[in-house]
Amino acid sequence: MSQPRQNGFVLAGILVLILLASMVAASVLFRVQAEATAGASGAGNEQAWAAAMSGVAKATQAIEAAVPGSLDWQDNPSLFKDQLVWDDGAERWYFSLYSVGEQGNAPRFGVSDEASRLNIQTATEEMLVKLPKVTLYLAQGLLDFIDADNIPHPEGAEQEYYDTLPHPYRAMNGPLSSTEELLLVRGFTTALLYGEDVNLNCTLDPNEDDGADRFPPDDRDGKLNPGLREYVTVHSYDLNEDTDGVPRMNINDAKENFLMKELPEPLAAYIAALRRSGVKVGHASELLEAKGKLKDDKGKQVTMQSGVGAAELAVVLNQLTATADYFVPGLINVNTASAVVLQTLPDVDESLAEAIVSARRQLRVEQRRTPAWLFEQELVNAEQFKKIAPRLTARSYQYHFQVVGYGLPSGRYRVVEAIVDFGRSKPMITYLRDITRFGMPFKIEPAPTNA
Repeated sequence: MSQPRQNGFVLAGILVLILLASMVAASVLFRVQAEATAGASGAGNEQAWAAAMSGVAKATQAIEAAVPGSLDWQDNPSLFKDQLVWDDGAERWYFSLYSVGEQGNAPRFGVSDEASRLNIQTATEEMLVKLPKVTLYLAQGLLDFIDADNIPHPEGAEQEYYDTLPHPYRAMNGPLSSTEELLLVRGFTTALLYGEDVNLNCTLDPNEDDGADRFPPDDRDGKLNPGLREYVTVHSYDLNEDTDGVPRMNINDAKENFLMKELPEPLAAYIAALRRSGVKVGHASELLEAKGKLKDDKGKQVTMQSGVGAAELAVVLNQLTATADYFVPGLINVNTASAVVLQTLPDVDESLAEAIVSARRQLRVEQRRTPAWLFEQELVNAEQFKKIAPRLTARSYQYHFQVVGYGLPSGRYRVVEAIVDFGRSKPMITYLRDITRFGMPFKIEPAPTNA
């Protein structure tokens, strides 16, 4: 390797460490399992760990640099696969960052956003039972486990049930801190949560004797069943800001001056009439094709229209809100959610969910900046859109991925799983654990140019 190139990697390594240090310092929820420290014996293991954390830093940089509506971080081998971090003369250190592949196929080298999953903290019973293998028994048991009261649902289980266990423990009666805590809920099993991905390697273990010693066993359909964990989250929330980071204006707040937003005149007049008439709006999508009898500026009841159609909807959703809440938990990203997750939305069946997934592949970046494209592309009518829009977003602030850091020719490696939150003033690692004990996730074959 030439001296300039070697110096370049040294500089890159220093920059990565600086970025990583700032991220760790900002992470008030930073979590590392005890076995990560216990297993970090020897310089090689520490270097493998540092290489893996370089992948965390790289993901953070890529997500921060992404323009609104861009999905370049989803599957980008040129950024995330077999990336050389540094060469110490005796060993070359790389990282590969990966996530579960689409429809259970091979792992993709990219990041997953938490808003592509259903947030079980805010999901309704009706939404939960639409998830794979989640019965009413499981859904009501989960709702009882996290709600604040001690009144069981008809098929639920409150503290009385957990007191009867051989080793009793307290029901959470509050939010979960990780999806793994689902295993504390009555009826939720390892097989249900992890499917065929118990080793958390996003693959059917091609380096192992397939199906011989795995639990649960491979169903041999050639695709990975990632379990419920791929479809649920406890981490997602959105910010009540437009795509420029400016707080949205509240339709229901009489102090807001909508003239400053340069809204179309009919819409500004309609909102003013809503306020005069004491009518509250539940969500900005309710302005779509809205019509009603309201008070004009003289107090007379007149029929008015909002003037919001397909052409105006994106601006309305981007700039306006109907709540003063700044943090909005549990919204589903219409641009990234799987058909399985989209089906949990009100009145969305399998056919519509598949149509949404298919249609969004053809969208331009700017179209993906709000959920308005669902209506613009005529996938749903106005009434359908108003039902599902309160549950939708077109972006995410929390991102989930796994990274393997490894050295050649030694073959030393460390594997980490991370969630990074971009909803605060600085990116924060809110979840980090060492999963090296599950083994190498897949066969490593660095590109010749990196060797």
